[in-house]
Amino acid sequence: MIKIYRADIAQVPDEEAVEKNMIFLDEMRRRKVTQCRNLGDKRRSLLAGFLIQAGAKDWMREESGLQKESAPLSLSYAFSEYGKPYLRGERELHFNLSHSGNYVVCAFSDEEIGIDIQMQRKRQGDIVRRFFSREDKELLEKMTNGGMNSDEAFYCMWTVKEAYMKLTGEGMRQGLDASVIEVSQDGRGGAFLPEREGGILGRGRISKREDADSGAYFRSYEERDKENKYSMSVCSYGKIVDIQREEIFIPEGNGPCVLTAWHSGELGTGQYAGTALQK
Repeated sequence: MIKIYRADIAQVPDEEAVEKNMIFLDEMRRRKVTQCRNLGDKRRSLLAGFLIQAGAKDWMREESGLQKESAPLSLSYAFSEYGKPYLRGERELHFNLSHSGNYVVCAFSDEEIGIDIQMQRKRQGDIVRRFFSREDKELLEKMTNGGMNSDEAFYCMWTVKEAYMKLTGEGMRQGLDASVIEVSQDGRGGAFLPEREGGILGRGRISKREDADSGAYFRSYEERDKENKYSMSVCSYGKIVDIQREEIFIPEGNGPCVLTAWHSGELGTGQYAGTALQK
C-alpha cells in the first residue's frame, strides 16, 4: 500500500513556531532546518521532517507495535548514487518528498516510490516546445481535446515525469523527453477522469523510451488550497491498487492533529494520535 501525507506550511507561521517544533525531528532533519537561510525554506524543511516521522511511526506501529505517543524516532539516512534518500536499516520502507506552493507531501511504500507536486501556474509553453517529445505533445493535445484545460494537462504530465525521475533516483539526469507516458482509458472513452473521482486526474504507465521494461505505474491527483490548484503524481514499479492520503492539521493548543483521509477513493476523517505540532 502507498500512503501519502500532506501538510500546509501556513500552519508554521513564523520563526518561533519553527523553533518550538524542532524537538519533533531527528537529528539530521534538525540540521537541515537550521541550514536553511530563509523562513519559507525552514517551514518546508521542518514539515518534511515531521512527515517522515509520521510515516515511519505509522509503519512501525503496524509492524512492531510502536506506542502512539512515542518520542521522535532516531532515524538515520542512506543515499543512492544520485542522492535519493532512504531510511537506514529499513529495507522494506521507502519514502519520497516533494513540495510546491503551500504544500509539503511525503509518500511511503513497501517498495520504491516517487512523488511530485506542482502548483498550477500559467502553462509553460516554452518547456513543452523545448523538452517534450513528439509523443508528449500528442498526449497533451489529446488531453486538452478531451476536456482537460491546458494548465491541468501540462502539470499532470509534468508531475508524472518528475515522480518517475524521482522513483528511478536519476532525477533530471534522465531527461524529460527520455520517458513516454501511456494513459489508461477510463472506460468511457476518455484518457483522463474529468469528473475527478476521488480527486484522481489520471492513471497509467510511464517508461523510458529505450527501455520499456523500466516502466512504472502512476496515479495523478488534483489538490487545492484556498487560492490555488495543484497537480500531484505518484509512481511505483508495482501496480498501484491502494493509496491512502492523509493531511496533518496543526490544532490550537495541545490536542491531536486532525486528519482528512482518503482511502481507495472514499472520504473520511479521523484523529492523528501522534505528536501535534505547536503554533
